[in-house]
Parts: sequence; C-alpha cells; structure tokens
Amino acid sequence: RTGGGHAVVVAIGRYCLLARGSIIRPPYKTYKGYYPMKIGDHVTIGEGSIVEAATIGSFVHIGKNCVIGRFAIIKDCCRIEDNTVIPPNTVVPSFSIYEGSPGIFVDELPECVQDLYEAKTKDYY
Repeated sequence: RTGGGHAVVVAIGRYCLLARGSIIRPPYKTYKGYYPMKIGDHVTIGEGSIVEAATIGSFVHIGKNCVIGRFAIIKDCCRIEDNTVIPPNTVVPSFSIYEGSPGIFVDELPECVQDLYEAKTKDYY
C-alpha cells in the first residue's frame, strides 16, 4: 500500500489454498488506506468465492461460490459449505458448519478437524 507506512492489508498464513477465481478483498477502505484482513494457517478457499471478512481463523474450509460479507469473523476450525452466503458482521463460532443463503448453523465439527485440515493442506503442498 502506498503512503506513510508499510502495513500489510491482507495477511495470509501458512499452507493456505486459494482456488482459481476466488476474490480476496479488504473489508473496508478508510481515508488512510484499507482496513486489514487476517487469514490464519491451513485455510482453503474454493473457486469463485468472494471474501471480504475481517478475520478468518486457522483450519477453515470455505467452499465453492461462497460470499463472505464485510467484517465477518470466522473463528478457528470451521467449514462453510458450497454456495453459502455469510452476511456482513456475522461471527461464525469455532467447530461449526454453516450452510445456505443466508448462512445458518447446521452442524458441529469433531475436535479432530484441526488435524484433518492440516494434513489436507500439507498433502496438497
């Protein structure tokens, strides 16, 4: 970004998989620049998804053709199913599965999901 500092606008963690056609945008533009977005480790974002979240935790799977609204917060160890729309300012709790338009809670993930997502992303690399 240009200007007074060298702040990172989009921070992406280790072993993240961003599919072709996915769009990652900062959630908001201020008069001084952009509001930062942080994406954790071992995150998978599917084809055609548009992400404008403030924070995405680690060990998250976002399916194909999803829309993640501005300033949404997705905690660690979550799964967003294909074609899901997460409204702006939504907080998705840990170990949850969201689905639909608008996205609603449908199920819980087991505690071993962290190991599964880590193995999946490392195998891909």
